[in-house]
Parts: sequence; structure tokens; C-alpha cells
Amino acid sequence: MQNQESKSVNNLREYITSIMTNGGPAPAEMDRYQTLERTLEQFQENARQMGIVASDFLPRNQENFNHKIHTLITGLQELDRARNNFDDIRIPLELLEFLDQGKNPQLYNKECLERVLNKNRQVNGKIELYKRFRSLLLKELGEEMPEEVAQYRYHRGENEKQS
Repeated sequence: MQNQESKSVNNLREYITSIMTNGGPAPAEMDRYQTLERTLEQFQENARQMGIVASDFLPRNQENFNHKIHTLITGLQELDRARNNFDDIRIPLELLEFLDQGKNPQLYNKECLERVLNKNRQVNGKIELYKRFRSLLLKELGEEMPEEVAQYRYHRGENEKQS
């Protein structure tokens, strides 16, 4: 029993070390991407070859053309089966539109970060405004109802001197 546990611990250590030294996902994780890439490249090549056969179509090429069509269908079926391996991946539609326009995906990342930074500035500005409003409100209320404000600050654990 202890021998199995030490093997498991060693395997876990090796796995973590491989991730840390390789600086990336585990080999099984990379395999699914490499398999997808290979399948897509094969599909693209088959589509290119089918286009060549179709552009110079002669009746004697019908059998070859049919074979290329079946190869494309098989490629689509492989891609359909492979999609289950990528259910955990979410790609924003905006990114796909960006790519369709021929733009660099790094620019999409840059634009997203800029939007987030702008939104963050807006939110921080609102927070600051609410802090100032609260401070002014407590100051004004302190002049009108000092006992209630003192009680409020006591329950909030705030110092009397704050304004």
C-alpha cells in the first residue's frame, strides 16, 4: 500500500515538474491541440485538392472527385467528433469577427484590456464620488443631528473626528 502511494506521489511530482519546466500544459493537453491542428490541415489540403479536381473536371475524373468528396465528409465527421474534446474552451464571438476582418488577434486583446481599464477608471471614479458624498453627507448631518451621527459612527466603529 505504501509503495503504491509513493509511486503516486512520485508520479504527481514528475507531472508537476514537467508542467513547471515545460512552462505549458501537460502532454495530454497538447496532444488534443496537435490532433486538431493535424485534422484541420488534412481537411484544408483535401479541400484544396478537391478544388483542383473540380476546376479541371473531366468525366473520367468522376471517381476521383467522388473520392475527394467522401474524404471531405470524413474530415468533417472527424472534426465533429473532436469538438467534444474542446467543450471547456470558450471563444468570444467578437474575436471571431475580428479574425474574419483580417485583424490580428493581439489587437483584440489590446482593445479588451483598454475597455477594461476604461471601465475600471469609471468605477473607481464613481467610488471616489460616493466616498466624497458620504463624507459631505455625514458632515452636514452632523451639524443638523449630531447625536444620531455620533450613534451611527459608534455602531460603524468609526472615529468621532472623521468627517
